[in-house]
Amino acid sequence: MTDFDRNMTSLGDVFDNVKESTERKTKLMTDNKTLTDKCIQSQRIMEKDLVSIKEANESLQNSVTDLKARSMRDNLIFSGIPEERHEDTEAVLQEFIQKKYKLDYEVPFERVHRMGKWKEYSSHPRNIVAKFTYFKDRELIRTRAPQKLHKSNVWVNEQFPPEIEEKRRKLYPVLRQAKKDHKKVKLVRDVLYID
Repeated sequence: MTDFDRNMTSLGDVFDNVKESTERKTKLMTDNKTLTDKCIQSQRIMEKDLVSIKEANESLQNSVTDLKARSMRDNLIFSGIPEERHEDTEAVLQEFIQKKYKLDYEVPFERVHRMGKWKEYSSHPRNIVAKFTYFKDRELIRTRAPQKLHKSNVWVNEQFPPEIEEKRRKLYPVLRQAKKDHKKVKLVRDVLYID
C-alpha cells in the first residue's frame, strides 16, 4: 500500500468518524429537543395546575372568612368599659347596659369575655366581646349606641374576622369623606354603598 492509499484510508476513517460523531450529535440534539418540548409541555400543565390551585385556595379562604364572619354575626365589641381584675365580665356588661340603655329586662348572652391578657398597668381597659343569644337584642344595642353612648368613652362595634376588618379599615376614609359631602353611606361587612 502506498502512502497515498494509506492517507486516503486514514482520511476515509476521519470522515467516517466525523460522520459518526455528527450522527450522534444530531441524535442527541433531537433527543434534547424532544425532552425540551416535553419539559415545556409539563411546565404549561404545571402553570395551569398552579392557577387552579391558587383559585381553589382563594375560594377556600373566602369560604373560611365567610364562616368566621357568620360565627361572629351575633357578637359585639364594647370598648372603653372600665375593668377590674377577676371581675365577672358578664355582670359588668349587664350593669353597663342596664345603666345606659335603661332596659326593663336583662339581655341574655351566650358568652362574654375580655379580649387579650390582663395587664395591671395598662392605661386602657381591654375590649369586651359579647355573643348575644338573640340577634334582635344585639341590633337594639348596636343601633341605639350612638344615642345612648354619646359623649361617653365607650364604643360599640360589630366583630369581624381580621380579613374583613382590614378591608373595612381601607374604606373608612372614603366613608368619612362621603359623610362630609352629605351623601347617604352604608358599610355592610366589607362593601361600602354610597348614594
